[in-house]
Amino acid sequence: MNLNKQDLDYKPQLRHCTFFVPSGGGTTLMIVGDQHFEIEQQGSDFKSFLNLKRYLDGRHTIAEISTITGVSTEDTVQIVNGFAEQGLLRDESAGLDRIPTQAFLAQVDRSTAMWAEQIGYHRLWSGLENQDYRKEVFLGLVLETYHYINSASRHISTAIAHCDDPAWKHLLSEYLSEEYNHAWMARDSLVRMGLTKEEVENAHPLIGTWSLTNNLCEIARRDTLGYLACTKLFEARGTESLDGAAALQRLAIEYGYPDDCLQPLVSHVEEDVKANHTGLLEEALEGRAAIPAESAHRAVNNLHDLKHSFDQYSDNIILYYSDISNYIPRLKVDYFSL
Repeated sequence: MNLNKQDLDYKPQLRHCTFFVPSGGGTTLMIVGDQHFEIEQQGSDFKSFLNLKRYLDGRHTIAEISTITGVSTEDTVQIVNGFAEQGLLRDESAGLDRIPTQAFLAQVDRSTAMWAEQIGYHRLWSGLENQDYRKEVFLGLVLETYHYINSASRHISTAIAHCDDPAWKHLLSEYLSEEYNHAWMARDSLVRMGLTKEEVENAHPLIGTWSLTNNLCEIARRDTLGYLACTKLFEARGTESLDGAAALQRLAIEYGYPDDCLQPLVSHVEEDVKANHTGLLEEALEGRAAIPAESAHRAVNNLHDLKHSFDQYSDNIILYYSDISNYIPRLKVDYFSL
């Protein structure tokens, strides 16, 4: 594609991307799948770039983008051409109604890698690394991880109940048998960190954790393929990876908790890695040459929504556990508390 000033009615749409902006300065990265592009614009120029980027949504013409942003049509065309040359514009020209399975799997791998990377860039992690937060925030992360692990049987069983493919139902049933009773590992870590078993088991999850669980249940109810795709994200992110578990162990010591406090939780991660739960999607699609495009679109949209659920989950951990007045663990509010 090579636009010119006569193509002002063209409506460009950028492929999905994320940005990494270093808090201490440095090169800003635009991340598209497994590709990383350095952004040269800085300061107000970078804000202008982002402002223009948000109109590359397939709903605005070149002329409209120029008018709204105040960027000349010549410069707008040049920017869009630059994106096109890098292969960064959405392309429906193939008009596929079925997506080859191997292409779908490869794209999901690239996208989950991008979103897992962005989850790792969340200020929760950088703040903990820099010890910008009080130690209760770290405790809260482990506590909400316990609630999250404890929710596994709920969303997996929902996926089983609403699955209409016998082979996938069997696969998910095996997954449930391997995951249904792992929460005790996180609970025992919390006991080593100073809470009692009763405090942990009676704790009430944060709303961000409830929302994450409810979103997983909703995806499981409506879209089995999407749920299987989501396992590639929630089984590989942060605390669910060996690198993430090692980072948690180091942070626990730096925050003054006992050296071995997270060993039970780490054993959960090791078991998951050994079980290769990130390979459920490949196993489900084995022997299938292609999948309907509509199913692929729905699955990746649900996967993207789940990524934002993790963002909300992390935001809520910071908000709640940074507040010195909040109960830790969080209490349920019963009638007599009113």
